[in-house]
Amino acid sequence: MKSAFIGFITCLFLFNCTKKEEKKVDTNKPYIISQENKPKPSSKQENKQEIKNIPPLPPPPSNSTIPGWLVYGTNTFIIDTDSKIYYFQRNDIGFICGTETADTIPHFINLQPKDLIEIPNKNIYDFIKLNYKDDFRNITFIASETDTLKSKAFFDLRKTLESFTKGRDFYHIRRTTQEEDTVLKYKKNNKYYDSEDIKWDKTKIKFPNYKIKD
Repeated sequence: MKSAFIGFITCLFLFNCTKKEEKKVDTNKPYIISQENKPKPSSKQENKQEIKNIPPLPPPPSNSTIPGWLVYGTNTFIIDTDSKIYYFQRNDIGFICGTETADTIPHFINLQPKDLIEIPNKNIYDFIKLNYKDDFRNITFIASETDTLKSKAFFDLRKTLESFTKGRDFYHIRRTTQEEDTVLKYKKNNKYYDSEDIKWDKTKIKFPNYKIKD
């Protein structure tokens, strides 16, 4: 009875969204985004698990619960179908605690081809060391054009991010958005890009502050 009570108290501390448990990266097992981002178990299942094993910190929101304005975080790494890594950065977006929201459609951010920086796989560690900021909460996304991730570049990126993530920082792995796919395509083909010329699927992107041609 005493051990169960201690376990319950420990769970309360672990549940605090300002804390996080260090993750272990299994480089021998492919990371499948659709499987890893499955809905959380019911509260009854969580309670049973709490008493039995003391669960780890709940992860950041799944793809279906990420607020549309948060989808890009402060740092975003895109892994294309050739396992090349691209990066773009945004300003501090403030305090986030995984709050559920009905607005989960990615917001248009006017991303441009010039914003995407290709990172040589051998320079991942040095790049993150130079660009990961200490003066505010880093909310980082690894975005993949494929559902299954198994390249060395991905595991090196993930391992490096974990070594620099601290305090209230977190990172999350998701599929690329319509805007990321579109802009990356134009960058790789070295073509002129104008967002107003794109026929956007407006069920997958939201334009809160921009006027786009129909």
